[in-house]
Amino acid sequence: MACAADLILFNAKLFASDPTACAVAIQGSQIISVGSDPEIFNLLGKSTEIVDCKGNLLLPGFVDSHCHVLGMASTFTGVNCSPNTVHSTRSLIGAIKQRADKTPHGEWVKAFGYDEASLDKLEHPTRRDLDEATIHHPVRLDHRSGHATVLNTKGLEIAGILPDTPDPVGGVIDRDHISGQPTGILYELNGFLRDVIGDTKSDEEFKRGVQRLNQHLMGNGITSITDAGHTNGLRRWKTFEELREANVLNCRVAMMVGEEQLQEMEGMGLHWGSGDSYLRIGHAKLMLTMTTGSLIPHYDDLVERIIRVHTAGFPIAIHAVEEAAVSNAVNALLASLAAQSRNSQTSFNLTHNDAPYMPIPRNRIEHCSECPPSILENIKGSGLVISTQPGFLYWNGDKYIESVDQDLLSYLYPIKELSKFGIPLSFSSDSPVIPPDPWCGIYSAVTGLSKGGKSVTASGDVMMRQGITLEEALKAYSYGGAFAEGTEGLKGHIRAGQLADIILIQTNPMDLDPKDWLETEALLTMIGGKIVWEKPV
Repeated sequence: MACAADLILFNAKLFASDPTACAVAIQGSQIISVGSDPEIFNLLGKSTEIVDCKGNLLLPGFVDSHCHVLGMASTFTGVNCSPNTVHSTRSLIGAIKQRADKTPHGEWVKAFGYDEASLDKLEHPTRRDLDEATIHHPVRLDHRSGHATVLNTKGLEIAGILPDTPDPVGGVIDRDHISGQPTGILYELNGFLRDVIGDTKSDEEFKRGVQRLNQHLMGNGITSITDAGHTNGLRRWKTFEELREANVLNCRVAMMVGEEQLQEMEGMGLHWGSGDSYLRIGHAKLMLTMTTGSLIPHYDDLVERIIRVHTAGFPIAIHAVEEAAVSNAVNALLASLAAQSRNSQTSFNLTHNDAPYMPIPRNRIEHCSECPPSILENIKGSGLVISTQPGFLYWNGDKYIESVDQDLLSYLYPIKELSKFGIPLSFSSDSPVIPPDPWCGIYSAVTGLSKGGKSVTASGDVMMRQGITLEEALKAYSYGGAFAEGTEGLKGHIRAGQLADIILIQTNPMDLDPKDWLETEALLTMIGGKIVWEKPV
């Protein structure tokens, strides 16, 4: 006789399943059976808990395959300077001043989310602007992209950034073209600032931000995330361990490791796949940027770095946004794989891997924002997974239509074209750059429409940008994320043998107008067979 279930979900609709299936049996952390109500009730025991889903839809938990966890947490405690909150430099200064007036002198005031394109001057604020808000506090203002930061004069002093301070590798200290004085605007210097400033949040503030973030993720049905910080190392790993032990972050976390931090991780016996199903080491992250006007690292260096990462037993995730960066990333990966093949290094060194359920890792490109048809064949041939953010079409699409070159517009986040080529897709938010709400990305991946209801194409013709199906989009936000991690054997489907990471959503989006998807709410979120969130009554 089959063992009794610990929990049964019944009277449900199931996504991508046998049409007769409407119930799920769970034992411990795993799904043990999926079938009709009568079939699953055969597993009912004396202590089995039952949940009536009332005809609503069960989905695999969403997997956000590229986000920045601590940055997201900061948005719940910092000053919100996003475009929907401030529209001018003056209102930005006012918002920061209001927080400074309530903050003891000498303590950091942190703000986030500004976008110079949404400010009246169409320019980045400078240290002079932030000095108007306060000269008694160091101020840090982060751009919504995460790739620029503005410090006031006191913040620059604490960071040790002087007129003669050289630009750190891969970053830029913006300077006045006449005086040579730092303007306060810093590009690609998050790692540098972390090293010279340290942690600017109190333990209480940090914990409060993570708790609020956790509730937000659970309420959106996000059960797994990949933290894609390119400077992640042992310090960040220990932070995630502490969050797990304190039980303030419920979702599963795969932590990417900065390419330059691999050695310190290996020194502690931590490798790709180390950890468990709740917290594990993911890909090595490498930044390929055009911040200085040219690609860094250059092509030959990029090939060598990929080989070093692979030799260390890690798959690689390459940050590549612009067309030139995406093309170089793909070509360098193909060249590195050819070189490794010639040297009989055709497989990764996985002898140390302590997660035997994981298949051979796949390399990834993060973002792939500009992707013309000419490079699709190479992407397909490289075996890459693309972790992309269709939510940018929703949140930024109206601005793209106004500001992006017409020849490029239709190649921005070409979800349909990537899918047609059979290129594996995983969806993500890059939050806090945009909110981590999966349904905004799903909406735009299917419709091609922006928040303003416009088609993000060169002509503005609604019919020009083709979208994928709702089923494909839901798969990219669940199984696709697991596939990108290398954990598809564990999660991403509602089927026997998989982890019981499941969400229950109101009604059935298959029956709704796409606009209504934006109002979709999670009624229940489950991770590992435990209900971690329920919609308040």
